[in-house]
This record gives sequence, C-alpha cells and structure tokens, in this order.
Amino acid sequence: RHCLWIVGNAHTLYKSGTEWTELVADAERRKCVFSATNDATICKLVLQVKQELDELDDLLNADSAVFSNTRWKVILSDEFRKSFTKLKSPQLRKEVLQKLIRLGDGWRTTVKNLDIPGVSHLAKVYKVWNLYLVWSTDVEKTEGRYFQIIRVWDLLSQQNVARTVQRLENLFSMYTDDYLDHCRRVQTQGKLEVPMVWHIEHDIIRYNKDYKVVAHEEHDVVDTSYAMENSKVSESFLLMKFYSLSSGMAKHLLTATDGSEIDIPFELTDEEQIIIQFPLTSFILGRSGTGKTTVLTMKLIQKEQQSLIASQGLHLDGDDLSGLDHKNIMPLKDGRESFVKQVFITVSPKLCSAIKNHISGLKRFGTGDISGQPSILHMHDIMDDLDEFTEIPDNFCDLPHEHYPLTITYRKFLMMLDGTCRTSFFDAFYGEMKSSFERGHSRSRAVQTFIELKEVTYEKFAAFYWPRFNADLTKKFAASTVFTEIISHIKGAYQASRPCTGKLGRQDYVMLSDKRFSSLNNEKRDKIYDIFLEYESMKCTAKEFDLSDFVNSLHSSLVSEGYHGDMVDFVYIDEVQDLTMTQIALLKYVCMNIKEGFLFAGDTAQTIARGIDFRFEDIRSLFYTAFLAETEASNQGLKHGDWTCIRRSSCAAGV
Repeated sequence: RHCLWIVGNAHTLYKSGTEWTELVADAERRKCVFSATNDATICKLVLQVKQELDELDDLLNADSAVFSNTRWKVILSDEFRKSFTKLKSPQLRKEVLQKLIRLGDGWRTTVKNLDIPGVSHLAKVYKVWNLYLVWSTDVEKTEGRYFQIIRVWDLLSQQNVARTVQRLENLFSMYTDDYLDHCRRVQTQGKLEVPMVWHIEHDIIRYNKDYKVVAHEEHDVVDTSYAMENSKVSESFLLMKFYSLSSGMAKHLLTATDGSEIDIPFELTDEEQIIIQFPLTSFILGRSGTGKTTVLTMKLIQKEQQSLIASQGLHLDGDDLSGLDHKNIMPLKDGRESFVKQVFITVSPKLCSAIKNHISGLKRFGTGDISGQPSILHMHDIMDDLDEFTEIPDNFCDLPHEHYPLTITYRKFLMMLDGTCRTSFFDAFYGEMKSSFERGHSRSRAVQTFIELKEVTYEKFAAFYWPRFNADLTKKFAASTVFTEIISHIKGAYQASRPCTGKLGRQDYVMLSDKRFSSLNNEKRDKIYDIFLEYESMKCTAKEFDLSDFVNSLHSSLVSEGYHGDMVDFVYIDEVQDLTMTQIALLKYVCMNIKEGFLFAGDTAQTIARGIDFRFEDIRSLFYTAFLAETEASNQGLKHGDWTCIRRSSCAAGV
C-alpha cells in the first residue's frame, strides 16, 4: 500500500561509509534508484519542501540536478524576461519557473488551456495562475546534428495571447515545410516527451526563399490588423533575443525586480555566431535593431575571455564569464604586454553608456553579482559629457590594465589622442583657458567648458553663421546641406588631411560633381566653396573651431611627430556612419592590427551626428588607401580580398 521514497544524493550517500552505503547499493541492485527530475510529482515536492525550508537557492546552484538534467534545452525570449521581471509575487515567479523546469523535463499537459481558432497549434499556450505561457518546439543545430528545443516566447495576460499567437503563425508561415515537419515531430518515453535528434548531412532550411507569408486559402475573410502584422514580423519575433535557461539565468530571474537592472548572456542567432567567429577585419552593415551592437560587444567579451585563457591558463566552461572579473585576475608579469587591449568607440554618449553598462553586466552575470548595478536609464542621464570620463586619463600612454576594455565616445578618443601628442590642439587657446585653471577647474573640465563655448556645431552654424553669409550665395541652399558638404567633404574627406592642409582645394571639391553619387552640379559646388571660405574667415575672427579643425590638427601632429602612445589590439566602432572619413582615419595610428583588429558597424539610413554624409563605398576605399596601403608598406601582407562586408538585415546576414 505504501512506498518510502528517500530523496537525496545517491552518490554522496554511497560514499559516506555509513549504513547508507549498503542501502544505496541494495536499491541500485533492485533498480530502485531514480532521477527526481524525471518524476513531475517528486520534482514539484522537492521545490515545495525547499521553499518551505527557505532553501530554494540550493536548487539554483550550477550543479543542481533540477537544471543540469533537464531533457530539453529551454531558451527564453527577451520579451519573456521582461514580462517575468515585472511579476510582483515571489510565489508566482517560482510557479512560472517550476513550469519551465517541468517543460524541460518533458511534461506536457493534456488540458486545453486556451482555445484559439484558426491556428496550426505549433505555438503552445499553458496557463500559470492568471497568466499564459506561450512557447513552441524549434530546431537547433550544434556540431553537425539537429535537435529539438523549447523556445519560450512570452508570458501574457489572456487578452494579449490571441494576437501574439497569430503573429507567431505569421512567422511560422515563413518556414519551409521540411523545417516545420521537424518541429512538429514528437517522441515519447512513457508519459514524457523527449527531444528528437537527427544526424543528417544536409541542412534543414528554415525560411522559404521568398520569405512570403503563405496565405490560408480556406479563409475568405482576412483581418486587416493581422495582415499588417505580417510585414512587421521581421522587426519583432525574427529579431528577438533568447536566453538559455540555466541555474544562473534562474537566479537572476528570481532576484531581479526590474528587467533593465540585469544583463544576461543571451542565445546568439546562427548569423551572429558566424560574424563573431569570423577572424578578419569586417564591416557590419544593417538597419537599427538587427543586432550590430550585440555582435560587437559579444566579440569584445570573447576576445577578453580568450586573452585570459592564453595568459593565465583559465579553464572556462561553456558560457562561463567568471574569469572576466578583474577582482579574480592574477597579477600579470608584464602589465603592458600580457593582456589584450581593446577599445570600443561610438559617437553618442547615451549609446556609449548603454554599451559600457552592457559589458559590465556580462561580467557581473558571470560572477553571480547583481547588486549595486546602475540602471541603463540612469547611466544615460549621467554620461552626457566628457566630465564622466575623468577616471580615464586624457592620453594613451601606459594605460593601466583596469581601464581595458576601454569603452569611450569618439570625442573622448580625440581628447586622448590630443593628450598623447607632444603639441596639443588647445595650446593655441591656452591663454583663454588659463582663467578657468585659475578658478580651480581641472584641465578636463576647463577644456570641456572651452569646447562648449568655442566649438561650431550645426546649431551654432545655422543660428549665428548662416544669416551672416552672402545672401546671393545661400538663397538656393539649406544650411544643413552646406554644413554637411563642409564637414563631410571639404574638410572631412580623407584627401583633406593627407597634405595636412585641412581642406580640399576648390578644383578637387568641384570635381566631385562628376561622381555617380553626386546631386550637386559644378555651379552649386562652386558657390558652396565660396560659402566655406566666408565661414572659415568668420570662424577665425571669432577664434572658434569645428570638430574637423581638431581632427585635421591631430592628423598633422601625428604625421610630423609620430604616435607615442600604447598600441591597441582591437578596435570596435559602432554607428560608424556618424563619422567622417578623416575621423575614421585617425584609428590607424592606435591599432596596427589591420588584418584582424577592426570591426566597423553602421547603418547608412540613420545618422546621429549632423553634418555627416556617409557612404559605405567611402569607408571601403578609405580602408584600402589609408589603412591597407601603410600595412602593406610594413610587410603585413593583407590582401584586398580580406576586407569583408557583413550585411545584417531583419532576416539574415551574408558573409
């Protein structure tokens, strides 16, 4: 009538040398030793007892059988993570987590939780209290074999379930029949479903070639709101980030109170994996939201991890990032040569803040530390100027290990280059800045204040310079057009920095009208050049400068004096479309690893900086003329074919 179940670690009990040794041996002989996670009732009981004893954290350890022995790989979407962290009830959180564990163990309900007509039921809906867990079976490829996984899409209230499931149906209609067939296959062991595994030589193609949503002919009436969703699938579910369910993930889910406060290493798509593993200098071209920044940050973290393994012999398992914590790093014999030097640069201070916080979050996740981490929104507010980089010296001379990986704005990069040169661009303005020093400001703060007062931005150009130009010259132009031509072409083209004149000659600029991309004829360019000359004269009289003056001055100093700072190993440039060619060319002085050391990411359809006219062909040409030519002169032997463009669209990437 009754059966005694003993729940414990059989291996530990057997090795105890007590009466437990014989008891466990007898149970094994009678084949009465089972894994608790294979029985849904026992698993639920263990969680319940642990909760009552306030020992639930024991189940979240890396060696916990609850997470290490699940039959299915479970990955969680970014949307699920956000929904989960908004839950106020600890009991509800644990109930949802328990449901995920049971799904991973192969339990499936026979109760129809929610009836949604007109769907293929590839998307499953399970009820958890008053919420609904939306998930589906998917297929993943690893080491030459395909296997089924569980993909959790979201945790929703009832009124939002039908719309999400319909959007998933739109996504599934983009899959090939072969792919869907592998997703739908079911294999059971007793009452449990187990993932199927295929060892096949050919690839299982996920998407139809034309990516068109297959129409359901039996439906005479089409909901127009759902039809509109078809065109938006690629901007939502296709770009969704997924996180692998592990003990570390569960611990963060149970502890976090706000989704923005944690940063969990998520599952990378196949395309992102290819890009991250690609070893050569590359340019990633893609629209906003296609994962460009994700690829850059994850590649940076990968290089950090590889450097630690190489220098200290660390043994990191899988996605373990604990070795990246600087507090755990052993002293290096040669602080200048024994670690990888990486620099991440972007124009926007807010984006720089978010990236810095993201990299920090990846390291914190690896160590299990989630306390005291500032939120991304707060970081955005406090990092809007150079004053927030005061802990980083204004030069590249013997930077300590703790400053790397260096995550800075492009403006901070300029200040560090300027501080490395023997002659500073601001030496000419020292008299005007001296009063700031005397009032007790630091040099960094004084320079920043001076820049704010004296720099000609687009806003100052349009408000104070434009109305004072010759009206006959400006009447057929917009101020933004002229400012862009001055900054991006007359003063920003790489040819402008090569003779150290800081500008293109009139004839060279006018001849740009012969280029295929030009929308300005010779006459218009001639007038714009006249406006440029007036602008330079007024600027000189006002003792002001623009960013191009600063950049071209650095080129001049570096050519005449040479670069005497630390050489970095890898440079990551996000939102590269916000930089002119002369600005990008400055990177060649700090990194000589031309073959592997540069990763550019940009979107030609979006620019943050005013006055920038970016074309991918220009940076490709710049790489060959400014970077590659000097490298070949140094016998590094990088071939033209080694430059790779990786296009990131909403659906795929090509290498």
